[in-house]
Order: sequence, then C-alpha cells, then structure tokens
Amino acid sequence: MMNRPNIFRRMLSAVKGFGFKQWFFLVLNVLLVGGSIGCLAGLSSVSHALSTLNAAEQFRGQGDTRFAQLACYLPVDDGKTEDDIRSFRQSLEAQLVEQSLEAAEGGRLYIDAYSGTAQITVGSDNGGNASVKAIGVGGDFFYFHPLRLRAGAYIKSDDLMDDLVVLDEEMAWRLFGGTDLAGMTMTINGEPFVVSGVIARETDFATNKAYTGDGGVFMSFSALNRLVETASITSYEIVMPNPITGFARNITADIFPLGNGDLVENSSRYSLTHLWEVIGAFGQRSMRTNGVIYPYWENAVRLTEDYAALLLTMAVLLALYPLLTALVLIIKDIRRAYRFAKVKIPEKVDEAVEKRREERLEKAFEKKEEEGKPDGGSEPS
Repeated sequence: MMNRPNIFRRMLSAVKGFGFKQWFFLVLNVLLVGGSIGCLAGLSSVSHALSTLNAAEQFRGQGDTRFAQLACYLPVDDGKTEDDIRSFRQSLEAQLVEQSLEAAEGGRLYIDAYSGTAQITVGSDNGGNASVKAIGVGGDFFYFHPLRLRAGAYIKSDDLMDDLVVLDEEMAWRLFGGTDLAGMTMTINGEPFVVSGVIARETDFATNKAYTGDGGVFMSFSALNRLVETASITSYEIVMPNPITGFARNITADIFPLGNGDLVENSSRYSLTHLWEVIGAFGQRSMRTNGVIYPYWENAVRLTEDYAALLLTMAVLLALYPLLTALVLIIKDIRRAYRFAKVKIPEKVDEAVEKRREERLEKAFEKKEEEGKPDGGSEPS
C-alpha cells in the first residue's frame, strides 16, 4: 500500500505539471465549490433567523412524541370568533382521543394561539396619544412569539381581567417617554387599561422589513372585540402531535373552519421539498386572490423562504459544473482502468500460464534425469 508521503509527492508532481488550462479549471472548480458551500451556509443562517418557528421543538422538550407547528390564515371577510376556536378545540380533542393520543398526567397534548387586528386610539395621562393597529391575542400567543420583555409581564389567556396591554418600546416611548411602565394606566378608545409589560421588537432582518408599523399594542382579543365589534380572528397557530408525516396537517385541514384561507406547516418551512415547491411557485407567491392579509410574522417567514429558495438554487447551480467535472474525470478513470484491464489482464494471464507451463516442463525434465541415473549415483566399471 502506498504511504501518505508518496501520495502527496505524486499529487504535487501532478500539479507541477499543470499547464494554464489545467490551472484555470482547477481554480474555477475550487471557486464554484466554495461559492456553493457559502450559499448552503447562508441557507442555514436564514432558516434559523426567526424565533417564531421553534414552538414545536420547544413544546416537545426531551419527549419522544413528534410535534408539528401549523398556522391558519383567514380572509379578512371570513374571520372567526372565540366560539369558533373553542368548537375547534373540542373537535380536535375528540379526534386525538380517537387516535389514542393522550397527554401525560399534568401535561398538555397541544398548545395554540390566535389573533386579529383592528384600528384603535390609545392615550396616556401625560398627553401622548396615537391611532394604531392593535393585535388582539388569545391562547398562548407569546409562546409562539417570544418577544423579549423589557419590563413587566406578558398577558395570558388565564388572566382574571382582560384590561391588560403589552406595548412595544416605540409605543411606550411615544405615550410615556420610557419603558419601565408596568402598572401604568392608559386609555384605548376612551376605556381605561393597565400596562402589563413592554417588549422589544424582533431584530432579525426579515421582521425589520415585514413590520412597518409605527408602534405596537398587544391586548386580549376579547377586549379588542368588545371595543371594535367588527374585529375577528384571522390567524390561528397550533402545535400538536404529528406521529406520522402529514397527520397534524390533515386533521387541522379536516376540522378547522379554514374556508378559502391558507394552512401552512411551519415545522417544515425550510425542508428541501418545501423549498423546491417555493421555487416552483415563483411569481405566483406574490399574488393574493383569497382575501388573506398575512400578519407581519408570516410575511417575515415568507421573505426568509424566498431567500432560502434562492440560496438553494444558487448552491445547486454553482455545484453543477464541479459535479459534472468530477463525473467526467471518474468516467475517464473508469475507461482508462477498463482499457488497462482489457490489455494487461490477458497479458498477465498469459504470463502466468506460460510460467506455469515452464515450471511443469522443468519439473518433468528434472524427474527424467533422476530416473536415468543408476543406483548409488556412480557409473559402472
């Protein structure tokens, strides 16, 4: 077996013998491979840019059960009510029991959240006021959207009162001139509310592009619906068991009142299969004909999907020429080995046969000589 120094010595000798053409193609292939690897690294970075897609992994924890994270986005003229959400939960729980899926003692088998938006007028005692689009939330909204708290606490579905709000930093400064506001009072459409907490907005590149508001207000959906009767639920998110691929998506599609809305599986947004679907839908993704207006976090995800699909396409295209070059070299080596085997193996076989024949003749000659000698090994007198 050839040792490592000899291999390197032969490689160095081969490289020294390269002409301009060989050096050009070598450098070109190295650059293309490096570019492809860079695109794949960028794809990995983009696919981990958003914190809103990690709920299934977080909910699973150290358990063995597989979970899927899904989202339903509804047309603005076909929004749902909290009664619709409760009805869906009952149907879902019945389906899970029917499939022999039960939560561990003291645990939950699924977790969900819902939201809707409406225009409101907010004000504070120090004279600050603004007209903004508030997000009314329910369920475990901040589990799916873990915005960093700067002060106070999130609002939760089990709060005794629905008069609590969460402001983002921009709105906090706009109304109060600061962020340490837990317990401060403000008004929404003339009704008193209490600031529960202040959050910092996401800092990733996609959300920065997708969120175009001038300050955010999060409040319970029940309170928003009380203030704005036309408010409806247009976004529903859930993490639920997915023991086999497609199980969670199929159940949700069957029993959630989706209508003309969109159902997406966030757990597989960056899988190769889905990214090829994104590439195949190039151009059509920009058109919305079903009346759905995505919330900013879904627009952020779709932006990262587009970047991921582009990076995947570039990685494949950049790797194509080096792969073809490697394939050509392999085919050449196979053909060279075939020609060598076709010529040399018969020669080796003939040499082996000839050598064996000579050995047999030599043995036969030696045997004949021994038989011709008299006993004792001496000539008669």
